[in-house]
Amino acid sequence: MSTGHFYGVTYQKQLLSDRIRTGVLHDAIKELVKPGDVVVDVGTGSGILSIFAARAGARKVYAIESTPIARLARQVVADNGLSHIIEVIEADARVAQLGELADVLISECLGNFVLSDAMLNVLVDCKRMLKPNAIICPGLVRFMMAPANLEPLMGALNWWKDPHYEVNWNACYRSAQNDVYPVQVPPELLSAEPKVSGRVFITEPPPKDPQHVLWTFDKATSVDAVVGWFTAELSPSVMLDTSPAVQTCWGQVAFPIPPIDVVPGDQLDFTLAFELGE
Repeated sequence: MSTGHFYGVTYQKQLLSDRIRTGVLHDAIKELVKPGDVVVDVGTGSGILSIFAARAGARKVYAIESTPIARLARQVVADNGLSHIIEVIEADARVAQLGELADVLISECLGNFVLSDAMLNVLVDCKRMLKPNAIICPGLVRFMMAPANLEPLMGALNWWKDPHYEVNWNACYRSAQNDVYPVQVPPELLSAEPKVSGRVFITEPPPKDPQHVLWTFDKATSVDAVVGWFTAELSPSVMLDTSPAVQTCWGQVAFPIPPIDVVPGDQLDFTLAFELGE
């Protein structure tokens, strides 16, 4: 029986195999967690971040996981001799109860563009688990965007242009232009410099007002999408970057726009609005 994409062991392997992701999180946890700390790990998955926290000296780690992968994480913890430190709690974090308040919150439940895993609303509630002035990892997240020419990458969208089965799919093509597409963008396909399109602290709601980004082009080029990614401050000295310059399990996301040719001095004004899922 399938255990589902987001908590199947194959998905966990995909995350663990991303050495950039796991490495920077490990570095941040070693910097943030002090001997004797109480740590809460929201969305523990395989349990790896809880294990890092325990090895960094945490007195107690509460590893919260709402899916059945929690049972596997509990066994991983036991197999590594850490059951006396790490308590795996199989529950939605919004209803989970800890035996004490935590000094540190860690969570890596970030989607391709932060919001796509619908976890920010869960993390906002988790402040109730924390001591005043608790450390939160990640902290500040920046939404980055840049216009691009993604014609070579947009096969999923352009598929609708062809008359498959001798049927006109133009209506589906127009609808598909409103979807968001996961992509790994070569940096040379960006048509202008990236800009910050929004900021959010991981335990705070995202901005309610639409965010506007304006680019002025300095060269003639073509644009058919706006690409989004994020950077996250994990600790004072560790930053997670998911830009086209690096390859991580997040990649980027593409927001298609009607194709345009631009010349130096032309401008593109893009509006981004945030809406939290359940």
